[in-house]
Amino acid sequence: MASTDHLLETYLANRPRFVSLATSMVGCTAQAEDIVQDAFVQLASVRRQRVIFNPVAYLGAIIRNLALDHLRAARRHIPTEIDHSLLADTGAGSISPEIHCGHRQELHSVAHALNSLPPRTRRAFEMYRIGGYTLHEIATVLGVSTTRVHKMIQIALVACAAALPDMEP
Repeated sequence: MASTDHLLETYLANRPRFVSLATSMVGCTAQAEDIVQDAFVQLASVRRQRVIFNPVAYLGAIIRNLALDHLRAARRHIPTEIDHSLLADTGAGSISPEIHCGHRQELHSVAHALNSLPPRTRRAFEMYRIGGYTLHEIATVLGVSTTRVHKMIQIALVACAAALPDMEP
């Protein structure tokens, strides 16, 4: 079993690497510092319950998980303040019912095209286009290469374009 002193030495020796890992995932050094500290606290509490044979790898896994949790929480955050001046120029109510119906039909066609895709391809597309995730983040979540994620998104875009009559795939 690793002693607390050994864990602390391992943590301090590898801290810059851990902060760099977390920063590359969340994009903010201050948040990365918090994630790395939280990871060490988790490691110290787990150490009391069981043996940790490779604390560096274990800390790396905890940091990756905490960073992904942070990214997911940030995506779910809904701003509480709305700039009403932006809504004033949306033109709501200024389109004809025919145009509105046409837009709804196009949306239905795109939704049908997305539903016909394999689940992982659709998820990759939704994470990228709607969730704002990077290709690397999607690859990490889906457990595939970044190149594969890019291909999946391309397949989904072609399917959406094919579903719209005025667009070429």
